Amino acid sequence: MSEIQPPVQGPVSATRATERARGLARYAADLILPGTVLVGVARSPHAHARVISIDTKPALEIPGVLAVLTPADFDGIELGHPDTDEPVLTRVARYVGEAVVAVAASDQDSLLRGIEALHIDYQVLPHACSVADALTLDQPLHAAYPDNVVRRFNAKRGDWQAAEQRVSTWVSGTFQTQAVPHAYLEPRATLVRVNGELLELVTGSHFPSVLAETYREIVAGWGAQLEVVTPDIGGSFGAKWEHPTHLICLAFAHRLGCDVAMVLPRRDDMIAGRTRLAMRIQMRIGATDDGELVAKETVLWADNGAYSAHGPAVTLAAAIRMDNLYRFSALNAKAQLVYTNNIPSECFRGFGSPQSAFAQEQLIDELAERLGIDPIELRRRNAVRAGDTTLHGWQVGSCGFTECLDAIQQRVQAHQHENPPSINSRYRFGYGVAAGTHGISNRGYDRRFDRALLSLVLAPDGMLCIESGEVEIGCGTVDLFGAIVAERLKLDRERIRVVLGDTATVPYGLGCFASRTAFFGGRAALDASRQFARACSHLAIEIGLPAKASIATVIDTAVAVGRTTELRATGRYEPKHVTLPDESGYGNTSPAYTFGAHACCVRIDIVTGLTNVVHYWAAHDTGRVLNLQRARGQVVGGVHQGLGFALAETTLVDNHGRLQNPGYLDDRVATFADAVPVECIFTSTFEQEGPNGAKSIAEPPIIPVAACVANAIHNATGTRQRRLPMTPERIWRSLHTEG
Repeated sequence: MSEIQPPVQGPVSATRATERARGLARYAADLILPGTVLVGVARSPHAHARVISIDTKPALEIPGVLAVLTPADFDGIELGHPDTDEPVLTRVARYVGEAVVAVAASDQDSLLRGIEALHIDYQVLPHACSVADALTLDQPLHAAYPDNVVRRFNAKRGDWQAAEQRVSTWVSGTFQTQAVPHAYLEPRATLVRVNGELLELVTGSHFPSVLAETYREIVAGWGAQLEVVTPDIGGSFGAKWEHPTHLICLAFAHRLGCDVAMVLPRRDDMIAGRTRLAMRIQMRIGATDDGELVAKETVLWADNGAYSAHGPAVTLAAAIRMDNLYRFSALNAKAQLVYTNNIPSECFRGFGSPQSAFAQEQLIDELAERLGIDPIELRRRNAVRAGDTTLHGWQVGSCGFTECLDAIQQRVQAHQHENPPSINSRYRFGYGVAAGTHGISNRGYDRRFDRALLSLVLAPDGMLCIESGEVEIGCGTVDLFGAIVAERLKLDRERIRVVLGDTATVPYGLGCFASRTAFFGGRAALDASRQFARACSHLAIEIGLPAKASIATVIDTAVAVGRTTELRATGRYEPKHVTLPDESGYGNTSPAYTFGAHACCVRIDIVTGLTNVVHYWAAHDTGRVLNLQRARGQVVGGVHQGLGFALAETTLVDNHGRLQNPGYLDDRVATFADAVPVECIFTSTFEQEGPNGAKSIAEPPIIPVAACVANAIHNATGTRQRRLPMTPERIWRSLHTEG
């Protein structure tokens, strides 16, 4: 195994990164011009309440207030993908902070006064701010779900009875993970520009094409048209999909006939934004005396919050996805997704896997201890390998999982040798390992297809334009597409312009999710480059250029003779060997799969319970690395985001459903002061299906982190941490009850 694969050779521009670093990126809020009408909302102070009456007259009498929208203006419209259950403005508030009435004003002061002047009467209803309370609540939160269970999943694979008989040792536990906000730097911002009957929605979004598809029918009912423009996005991590703020702004823009904008204050963004699904997981794993993992059983409850968004898909993924790491003989998983009166949930980097990994990888370590087997060796013996078809139907192509385990074992052993344990009355040191896996895209996301399109269009000025419906959310999409095309066509990178997410001009794109953009978009870029090169060859013959004329020469000549419109191509990638999963998640849902193994060394202060990560190793099978610097950045960022999830971050909600920490001073997000040394290791796999042998690296680094730290804490103290976040207080209490 080689530690690092070299990046693909060819010109690579750092323009996008340097623009961001220099503060030159243009986010949605930066595009709001003076004089734009401002929009805000009145939010429910109750976790569950029926709106009895709304008096808008006092607000409309405020100078500068231009219009007010109420739930009646959005009758029959609900958001959600793929299920719809969230109103734009609500008649029944289902969480504290839900939007009830919207106000448009000429300036910020008038806007705030207008919102304050509204008279809204509520009938307070029983509420539930936990899954346990929701399951026993005597009133449904949504009429269609009388028991408040949104979805039930069952997945049983293999011969369970035969597997149980082979088990000699069982380990089990109940684990609790918390809801956390996505903590992106740019709060939700929406700008709608009006050009006659055309409404141009400018907002950071994962999937502008799907967003336009979702909203066009609604806007057409108003007699208008819609396009979506995606500016620079200041972070998302899975949060920025459909949102009521979009349609509120679109409705005001159409009604007033002028540009409108809405930028949420940080507090409102956290109160009415989205969170990772909190989960309660009961799990047991059984093995033979010689360390063969035989059976695994999972029972999971997920807190959906007030509305679904991607909650069903995340819950199913959490229930079954981590099973695919090992060669189990039988699996049994049950999951329930439950409505509560908490902030609506949404997909978040890792898509349910960090929650289930927290449970599974601790139990794997516990089994190793019971059986007297090294925890890395136990994983190695049972690791999935290339050519396997897992019990859930994954067809594993390239797989460097065992190489990842080998790499971290070497690093940990070397670190232990260089740092022998010392006897200290206050501090304890420990090492932990954990592993993870992730798919690349998901055939089940859109039942119609799973594909990417990318066009190359020669502009009259001689610039080659890359046009795609995929977007740049900070992973280097712009530079990656530019580098692939420049390398394949042997063009100077400065001659290439990249246009992403403008639905009026680019091909349809499913969007940026499930770590798919580089893989799918990269393959489409390669296909487009091949087609464009053929078009250049044909044109070269027609205009009398030498047969071996370079692409640059053909482009220059085409510009000179006015034949640029003939040089265009649209590339496509749609994997043929993926399948639409059934209701239990069975199927080969991705064209390739990634694997990783992490290890860390922690120091525990037994007086305070404070945990410091001293060193961290992250080994990943991501196929061939296309850009080493960006790959390292994704790993380091993912690890630190995982450390925040593991040790500090949470949403603190009181018994009345009110968020107690709506800001980053109270929701303890990791900063530079919390940075730890992270060694990034990449295995030497080559994925035949991927672009230039690559897979993806966006989401996998966060998946093993919480479990890795928990295992290290156990190694240091002998106590198991079964609840997140593992705060100093919780660790201190466990030391005084278990230790």
